[in-house]
Amino acid sequence: MRKSVVFLFNLIHIVMVYLAQVLMVAMVVIIFINVILRYVFNSGWVWSEEVALLLAVWFIFIAMSLGVKQDLHININIIPSKKIPPALARVFTILKSVVIFIIGFVMLTDGWKLVGFTMKSILPATKWPAGLLYAVLPVASIVMMYESLMDLLGIDTRDKAVDDFLAGKGSLKDVMGGSHD
Repeated sequence: MRKSVVFLFNLIHIVMVYLAQVLMVAMVVIIFINVILRYVFNSGWVWSEEVALLLAVWFIFIAMSLGVKQDLHININIIPSKKIPPALARVFTILKSVVIFIIGFVMLTDGWKLVGFTMKSILPATKWPAGLLYAVLPVASIVMMYESLMDLLGIDTRDKAVDDFLAGKGSLKDVMGGSHD
């Protein structure tokens, strides 16, 4: 069962990496084309700002949850890590994971409420529900909570295999880690 959950979240991680790439490219293309249309042809897409904002918000929250897996969040190192006793370093690691889990939980509960509340509002140019801007919050928070929980429990989530797959050096079979329980 554990291998199946790890594999599922690794697949989600891989999909989120590719989705983040698509979102970033789409945002850059839309903004670039709209700038050309506006300053060269004195026209433009009315909807481009809303769509670019939606893509940016989605990219940011996806990147944030991916950063938790890769340990890319902001760290404050007051004491050099070589001078911290291993037991205290473990306490700090646990504390970091607990804080990330709590942040993820707050993002999940409040993000869910925010999506529900803003689904009643309509974006003026696209006529899309404003809740689409924040619909990524619950997904990103679940990934954050999962990653922090795996860190707390000391479960190997096969990060190296996922990195190798994304770099084109590994296969999906390596990400799976063998047969499922």
